[in-house]
Amino acid sequence: MTMSDPDPRMAVIGMAFRLPGANTPEEFWRVIHDGTDCVTRFTDEQLDAAGVPAEEYRAAEFVGASGVLDDIAGFDAQHFAMSAREARLTDPQHRMLLECAQHALENAGYPDERDGSRVGVYASTGYHLYTLQNYLLNNVLPSHAASDWMAGMQITVGNYADFTATRVAYRLGLTGPAVNIQTGCSSSLVGVQAAAQSLLMGDCDIALVGATAVHVPQVVGYRYVKGSILSKSGRLRAFDAGADGTVGGTGVLAVVLKRLGRAVADGDTIHGVVRGWGISNDGADKKAFTAPSARGQRVAVRQALRRAGVGADSIGYLETHGTGTLKGDPIEFDGATGAYREDTDRVGYCALGSTKANIGHLDAASGLAGLVKTLLVLKHGVIPPMANFSEPNPGLDLDHSPFGIPGTARPWPESDVLRRAGLTSLGVGGTNVHLILNRPSSRPRPTPLPADVLLVSASSEAALADNAQPRDRLRQPPAPRLADLVTTAALGRVRRRHYGGPWHHPGRSSRLDAGRRSPGRR
Repeated sequence: MTMSDPDPRMAVIGMAFRLPGANTPEEFWRVIHDGTDCVTRFTDEQLDAAGVPAEEYRAAEFVGASGVLDDIAGFDAQHFAMSAREARLTDPQHRMLLECAQHALENAGYPDERDGSRVGVYASTGYHLYTLQNYLLNNVLPSHAASDWMAGMQITVGNYADFTATRVAYRLGLTGPAVNIQTGCSSSLVGVQAAAQSLLMGDCDIALVGATAVHVPQVVGYRYVKGSILSKSGRLRAFDAGADGTVGGTGVLAVVLKRLGRAVADGDTIHGVVRGWGISNDGADKKAFTAPSARGQRVAVRQALRRAGVGADSIGYLETHGTGTLKGDPIEFDGATGAYREDTDRVGYCALGSTKANIGHLDAASGLAGLVKTLLVLKHGVIPPMANFSEPNPGLDLDHSPFGIPGTARPWPESDVLRRAGLTSLGVGGTNVHLILNRPSSRPRPTPLPADVLLVSASSEAALADNAQPRDRLRQPPAPRLADLVTTAALGRVRRRHYGGPWHHPGRSSRLDAGRRSPGRR
């Protein structure tokens, strides 16, 4: 931060993700608006096909449930200049984050470091199980010593969290800081906080924050143990009287940040504004290392409000960590209530939400999932229902609190203040982070290029043919303006080796929209 430009606000100018039940903002908003539970409950047939022993999945305490993704193995290695062998040795989490990172930068209109802008990378990775499953069990390692050593090195750099951010920076040619953030479940939102600090200090001009949590294999389950944090029913019921634990999920997300003043001056599309943030640790003020602390969480919320320069009475929606544990949810509720009560005595004015109830707990990626959800809530001006909610957890003093838990979607009317929301993410071990967000103020759209020529390029001729037919995308609601499509293709995409016009190459479905897979088909 400099004395001449002290504004701490950050603009979110790009996003891309793959989540259970949703690969685009439009799909994710339908899930959120309808209160859909996208966690899959596996059948005996699915578990058997995945190799789970029958005596295990037929046990009374076995729970087969998780949020899953389609096609986690698909990857265009050639597009990223990786050999097929290196791609096989690389954890799908790393591969998918690399894809998602490029999609997010393209969505922002900055696919590379043009005009001298430095892009920083802040990445978080969930638990990795891929090496053991894919290599030790399938015996694909070579036998002779030199190859064993090389394969061991490739497995190390292809699977350890230490190399997630640097791989993205290397493969995409990004020269800003490349930092891995690991604070447990709060990792990705801590990444947003660290990226914002880096932008303020001038360490980079644009920051990419990415997180991935993809478990291999996906079709798995667990044995329920009384007193554990895992759900006996396989359903995540945040803040509900029937809450019996959390359910895991898989997902990968990336967002792109830029200082708000610069984003406005550059005519960037702004999905939302990070107005302030706070971070804390519980210290020793709790019963155990893994236990949460209402006091520590309250400190993070108060820091964020002070940095944002707003009062808690102006927050209309709070996206919580909301893991769906009978004891943990009331502790988070008490921490938030204590923070809000320093500013207001109002009752029931702020709605609670938890995206985990929709898609499961995404481990290190859960904070970014909450961020994307909150940005969509602010954009659409609708308070969504809490999925799987019936009646309040008896440990919540809801009637005397600032909060309410919506059972159905309802409009969020805008007053003389921009819609404003809070977002919390908590990590085992006690690292708590909180953001204050608001929707961007309206402003004129930048003038697009004339809609005359749609430039299409790709890494291969096959990809070019696939990318050269925009008709299907233009028919999908909401259909983009052709002038916008032309501008994005001309200015917001990297020039690839193969060029063509959209009307000359017969092909399959269009890949011109942001947030889709296979960057090589752009």
